[in-house]
Amino acid sequence: MARFGANKSILDSFLTEIVSSIRSKNGQRIAELIQLDFDSLPPERQKPYAELNAELNTQYPASSNDMQLVTRCKSVLSQDEFGSFSSPFSDSIVHYFRYLRDFTTANNRAKALKIRQLTSQCVTALGDSKYGVIMIPIVLSFSRVLAAVATNLDRNQSQQQQQQQQSAPAGSAVAGGDTPGSRFSFVEDAANVLRDAFIKCLAGSPGVPRTSRPSPPDDKRLGIYLTANSCLKLLTQCGKLRNAQQMFSSIDAQSPPLAFYPAAQRVTYLYHLGRYHFANSHFMRAIAALQAAYEQCHAQALKHRRAILIYLISANICVGRFPSPRTLLSRPEALDLAPYFVPLCSAIRSGDLGAFRHLLTLDDPDTTSTNTNTSARWFLRHAVLLQLQDRCEILVWRSLIRQVFRHAGYLGAEERKVPFLRLYLVQQAARWAVSRTRLENSNNANNASSSKDDDDESYTDPELADMDAAIHETGFDLSSGQYLDMDASSSSADLVDSPSALPTLHSYSQPSSHSQWPSMPEIESIVLSLIQQHLLRGFATHTNPRFAVPGAQKLGGPMKAGFPGVWAVISARLGSTTNGGGGDLVVPGWVEERSLRSSASGGGGGGGGVVRISGARMAGA
Repeated sequence: MARFGANKSILDSFLTEIVSSIRSKNGQRIAELIQLDFDSLPPERQKPYAELNAELNTQYPASSNDMQLVTRCKSVLSQDEFGSFSSPFSDSIVHYFRYLRDFTTANNRAKALKIRQLTSQCVTALGDSKYGVIMIPIVLSFSRVLAAVATNLDRNQSQQQQQQQQSAPAGSAVAGGDTPGSRFSFVEDAANVLRDAFIKCLAGSPGVPRTSRPSPPDDKRLGIYLTANSCLKLLTQCGKLRNAQQMFSSIDAQSPPLAFYPAAQRVTYLYHLGRYHFANSHFMRAIAALQAAYEQCHAQALKHRRAILIYLISANICVGRFPSPRTLLSRPEALDLAPYFVPLCSAIRSGDLGAFRHLLTLDDPDTTSTNTNTSARWFLRHAVLLQLQDRCEILVWRSLIRQVFRHAGYLGAEERKVPFLRLYLVQQAARWAVSRTRLENSNNANNASSSKDDDDESYTDPELADMDAAIHETGFDLSSGQYLDMDASSSSADLVDSPSALPTLHSYSQPSSHSQWPSMPEIESIVLSLIQQHLLRGFATHTNPRFAVPGAQKLGGPMKAGFPGVWAVISARLGSTTNGGGGDLVVPGWVEERSLRSSASGGGGGGGGVVRISGARMAGA
C-alpha cells in the first residue's frame, strides 16, 4: 500500500488513491487497497486498516453520522467525469467502509452476509460499459473471501441455524438462505452472486468483437474463467454442480477458446467441467476433460493432481480401464489412492461379486459391528460412490460369467459344437461369492467383538463348542427354528471341471430371506443386458438357460469371441453417440479454436471439440 501523508486523514488517503486508480483503470491496485481478509496480511500492512477502522468509528459512527460517510464517498467520484460508473462504484465503496467500521468484530454470519452484499454491489458496478473491466480483480478478490466464508458456514450449518434462532426475533425471517424453509443455502446464494459476475464478463466490453484471437486487456472476457471457476467451486461445495449446465452452454456459445487463458484457469476449469460430466454419467467426456487437466497441472502441485486423479481414475473404471499400480498409482500424488482403487479393480477383474458389494456398501447388514465401511465412506465423500455402484456391477457380472465359462463351460472341443455355458452355474458362483464375503465379514466382526469381551462373557460351555459347526452342516436356522433344504445344485463338482479351476464351494446354509440371492430370471436378464451392450457376443436360451457363442472357432475360441474388450466396446459406443458419428470427442463446455473458425465461416459452431492448440498466447497478452 502507498504511504499516506501524516497530515491527511486515512479515509481521504484511501479515497484519493482509489480515484487515481480508476482514472488509470488499474483495478488490481484498487483490489490491493480494499482488502477484506486483512487479518491475513503482514503486520505492517494491517496498520492502515486498524487506523481507518478507528477513524471511521470516531468521525462517522453508524448511529449518528453514517450519511456523512455516504456523502463523502460520493463526492469524490464525479458523475461528470466517470458517468454511469460513479453511482454503483460509490455504493460499493460505501458498503466496504461500512463493513470495515461495523463488521470486523461481528459474528461470522453477519460478516458473511455483508461480504455477500458487498460482492453483489461490486458485480453491479462490473456491468458498466466503460469502467466495468476494472472491477474484475476486485470481484475476484471478494469472491475468494466469500467462497471461504460460505464454505465455513456450510460446514457448521447446524450451529449457524441455532445461532439464528436464538438471535432472531420471534416470527421474523432470517436472510441468507440457511434457514430450514429457505430455498437456497448460503453457499448456493453466494454462487448465484458470482454467476451474475460471470454473465457480465461473458458479455464482454462494448465494441470488442468476439474473435479467435486473445482478448485485449480492456475486455471483460478476461474474467470469464476466473469468475466461472469461483462459481463452480461453490456449486461443487453445496452439491449443486449440475446447476452449472446453463453456464457451460453460455461458454460454448460466447467464450473465446480456453487455450488462450493461463494454465491455472484452464486446469481449474477443466477439473470442474470433468466433475460435471462425471456427475451426469458422461464418462468419456469426463475422461477427456480430466485427462487434459491432469496433463496441464504442474508436477509439483500434488494436492491438485491428486484431486483430479480421484475422478479421472473413477471415470476410467466405469468404462473398463483400470489404473496401473506400477506406473500411475506409484506416483507421489496417488500413493494414498491405491488402498481404495486396487481392491475395487481386483474385485471387478476377478468377478468377485461379494467383495465388490462389500467395498461399495456403506453399512454391512451381515455383521454386528458398528463400524461402517471406510472404503465406501471414502468413495461417498468424494461423490463417486453411486457411479461406481451403478456402472461397475455389470462389469463384475461379466467377469464372473467369463470365469465360470472358462472353468465350467463347454468350450466346443468337438467339431460343429457351439460352445455354451449353463446359467445355473453362474447363479451358484454368484451365491458362493456373496456368501463367502458375508461369512468372512461376520467372522472378522465376531473375532473383533470377542477380543473386547471379558473372559466371563466369552466363555463357552464345552458341550456347546461344536454348535455352530452343526448348525452350518445341517442348515438349521436359529431365527425360524426350522431346517432349510440345501440346494442340490450347489455342489462344487457341478460348478467346476477340475479342483483347481475355482475355489471350492464351502457348505453354507441359505439365509431366511431367499430374495437376497440372484434368481434365475435375474441371471438371464443380466446376460441379455450384457449381450445388448455388446459386452458379451452370443445368444441366450430360456427353456434350458444357457449362454452360447456361435462361430467361436473362426474368431479364436469362445473366450476371445464371446468376451470382447470392455474398454474397446464402451469407448466405441459412447464415442460414436457423443460425437454424432466420429471425429474428435465433443465435450460441451470446452471451447477450442476450431469451433470458432467453423462458426465464423457459417458452419454453425457450438460445443468445442477437443484438440490440442500449440502456440496460443495468454488472454490479455
